Amino acid sequence: MLCRNSSLRFQVLGVAMSACLRRHVAALLAAALLLAATSPATAGGADRLELPQLGPPGGNALPVYKEQELGAEAMQKVRQQLPLLNDPEVNEYIADLGTRLASHSERPGYNYHFFVIDSDRINAFALPGGHVGIHTGLIRETRTESELAGVLAHEIAHVSRRHIARRYARAKQLNLQTAAAILAGILVGSQNPQAGSAAVMAGIAAPIQQQLAYSRSHEREADRVGVGTLATAGFDPDGMPSFFQRLADASRYAEKPPVYLSTHPLTESRITAAQNTAARLSTEASYVSGRHPFIRARLQVLANEEASTSAVAIMRDRLARSSDDPTARAAALYGLALALSREEGRHAQALALLDTLETVDGERLHVLLGRGEILRASGRTEEALQAYREARALYPGSGAATYRHAETLLAAGQAEKAHRELSRAAREQGRSLPLLRLLAEAAHASGHEAKGYITLARYHHTRGDIELAIAQLNNAIRHASANDYQRARANALKARWQQQGHD
Repeated sequence: MLCRNSSLRFQVLGVAMSACLRRHVAALLAAALLLAATSPATAGGADRLELPQLGPPGGNALPVYKEQELGAEAMQKVRQQLPLLNDPEVNEYIADLGTRLASHSERPGYNYHFFVIDSDRINAFALPGGHVGIHTGLIRETRTESELAGVLAHEIAHVSRRHIARRYARAKQLNLQTAAAILAGILVGSQNPQAGSAAVMAGIAAPIQQQLAYSRSHEREADRVGVGTLATAGFDPDGMPSFFQRLADASRYAEKPPVYLSTHPLTESRITAAQNTAARLSTEASYVSGRHPFIRARLQVLANEEASTSAVAIMRDRLARSSDDPTARAAALYGLALALSREEGRHAQALALLDTLETVDGERLHVLLGRGEILRASGRTEEALQAYREARALYPGSGAATYRHAETLLAAGQAEKAHRELSRAAREQGRSLPLLRLLAEAAHASGHEAKGYITLARYHHTRGDIELAIAQLNNAIRHASANDYQRARANALKARWQQQGHD
């Protein structure tokens, strides 16, 4: 933590921070918002590709370790306030795509974390410390993988250029009242964008006007650096400006433009500059994962489960219009199979479509996982497990395949196998929230009660609920089957987290 031994705290919408930390948060939140301020382009020099020197990325204003600590705290609020998508297939795809781009960025060793918000809004954003979020609505809106990669590359550039730290150097004069207005606006805006914008603008209109030009420079810099990252990573560098141009064109006469345009204001000069940069770098794209159209189809089916329209009808229409595009046709077949199973329970027909798809497209990961999903939904559990075993054998690095296999084992009453599998995955692949939750369930179901409580405590701690996390540790300490090692683990975590709560 940044500050210790401070008892003075404040709360805005239920968010508590130490008095020492609030000075950093005031400037940091101002930074995050000012990066997204809107205004007409400045006259003169707007089309130049060479950006002005803005000083070293971050300088000494905000050390990297402090930026990462603040980012971790911000992510706790995100996990509490926003609906994170818990679909392993989609999350794995975005993480893989983001990781590839980050490895070709200016700061490949930075601790990036990519996550998906389950929302129809067309939006994406970067938080301090390398956290990059993207909404399902934006993923569905992209037509190619390079367009989606372009959005992620832009956000990664905000991180690699340390724009929040650089804004922090210019925002130290903002006071606590301003910080509270920004914090309230951001949290309210996560649920109600119009109300959030009003709360923010009431508090910081003057600072925005004072530092707006600097904010525009950051956006243009993120465009230039992001386009370069796209090309280096093997994507079509025109993916970013082409998506931006489509958004701008589509919103020109829209009553309510996409949220992304309010947080990333697009001007013609900015789009032209990005197009010119891409033209200089344009080469034939050397990397295509092949997963993008299938993830879009999956998200469309998931989005329509609660809607009045039918995903089956949407996918049948896409299938009819894709006769000249084999990739689009394959994605439509996959989407139709999922929709028939989920919406209408027509599992046999859905499996027949996947058989057709496998014949023309091979044993791709999405086909194997889709088959397992449909087999499990139809009650054919052993066959579903076999499909997941094949997926894990062919794609041993797939966390989605491991998760689905363990999830099915647990549902089939094979809790000990699921527990062993998930424990190994947590060691090798990291502790995502869905994985922690399922591991806790498997530990309890297989008789490892103390470990189950400790894992559930880690889950709640990651979400930012310290009180509930400590309550689970107390359960682990009291549990009769807890051995000395588990009690020691629980007590050590409890002491550490209680100290954090008082920092």
